[in-house]
Amino acid sequence: MSFRAFVFLLGGGAFVAGGVFMLLAGHGMARLILFAGLFLFLYLLVRLIYRIVARQADAALKNPLTIAAQGFFDDLFDPMLSGLIRLLKEKHETSGRLAEVASRFEGVFENMVEGVVVTASNSQILMVNPAFERILAIPASEAVGNRLGIVVRETAIHQLVEEVFRTKNRVMRELGYRSRGAAKVLNVVATISEPRDGSGKSYGIFLFYDMTTIRGLERIRKDFVANVSHEIRTPLTSIRGYAEALSDGALADPELAKSFLGIISTSADRLSRLVNDLLELSRLESGTVDLRLAPIELGSLSDRLREEFSDRLSQKEMRLETDFSRPFTFVSDESLLHLVLVNLLDNAIKYSSPGSSLRLGATMGESGVQIEVEDRGMGIPEEELPRIFERFYRVDRSRSPAVPGTGLGLSIVRHVMTLLSGRVAVKSALGKGTTVSLHLPSRSLPSSSL
Repeated sequence: MSFRAFVFLLGGGAFVAGGVFMLLAGHGMARLILFAGLFLFLYLLVRLIYRIVARQADAALKNPLTIAAQGFFDDLFDPMLSGLIRLLKEKHETSGRLAEVASRFEGVFENMVEGVVVTASNSQILMVNPAFERILAIPASEAVGNRLGIVVRETAIHQLVEEVFRTKNRVMRELGYRSRGAAKVLNVVATISEPRDGSGKSYGIFLFYDMTTIRGLERIRKDFVANVSHEIRTPLTSIRGYAEALSDGALADPELAKSFLGIISTSADRLSRLVNDLLELSRLESGTVDLRLAPIELGSLSDRLREEFSDRLSQKEMRLETDFSRPFTFVSDESLLHLVLVNLLDNAIKYSSPGSSLRLGATMGESGVQIEVEDRGMGIPEEELPRIFERFYRVDRSRSPAVPGTGLGLSIVRHVMTLLSGRVAVKSALGKGTTVSLHLPSRSLPSSSL
């Protein structure tokens, strides 16, 4: 039976039954009851029709061919069914588009590098992203629902929130922020968003950029330029001054001329070392250094280092002692390790007292090799230790002509150890000396070298 036949049969039966009851009813109360019953019946009939049409429309939306095969689209209620199908289809498409937009927004919001905060007009936080939690070390559970100026306890934030909502203009501030004892530099950009729905509501959008690393790099760059300028200017000034003195007549005095030429030669050597160290550091930082792994016999390497530093050791009446078993063989890059040990021994000799001794020790463990360079010199203040691997950084007491240096040696050591996948650590005590420990991981030769 078709849908139309069913509806006509049901409706016709209802009217026939109603007519019969009206003929049988002989007074007003009976007619009232009859009409009420008929009205209720028609109401239920319409509800039944609606449910059938809605069910068929939903089925048609999922599988139109099945419904068409049943003949329902030839029915009297085809316009109603088609219209309902169209409305449901539009609803589903709209819901799909909204879900897609929401998914895209959530993906962008959750993965932004900048911390994002959205607030109501009273600065109450409505939502934050994971970057905000990471940068400011404030969980979303503590932030959402509270005012931004209370969550971020900085006077500058209070002022920024007040200004952006008062002026309705974009506001940018750079401020300091202390998160769990760590000082940070934040760049905060705030703006007001007013939806075009006529509601009159406004929302604050705050972006938090962590500028700590960038400002740190800028400081290093400025220090680098200043230090390079200072280190180059000093020997150049000496060379120029004594060369002018020679040309002005000092050349006529052999003894004085010899002294001036010695100073010029020393300054030129200092300038040469600075340039070489800068070139070496640039090469290490370029990422183009290829490791050349090979067996290293530390005894032979230490003998070569003792020979290279023999003149300087003799001048200060110092001796280099070794503390490891012979033979002591391991796999690493010998040229890079040699560069590290040269810089460490150079520092150890410069900052040690005459007549003292240096120790080069080594032990083999399961995780790798540990090499130590120990001196009994002036030592390094504890507060200075975190900065000694920075370029050009030198402990204040060592900044004198008597202890020359570029301040690049330990920076070179740190970069080499990174290339070797190793670690470097320093222990020191004022007046007692310094020990630099190198840890090199266990390695095996590449198959191509076997």
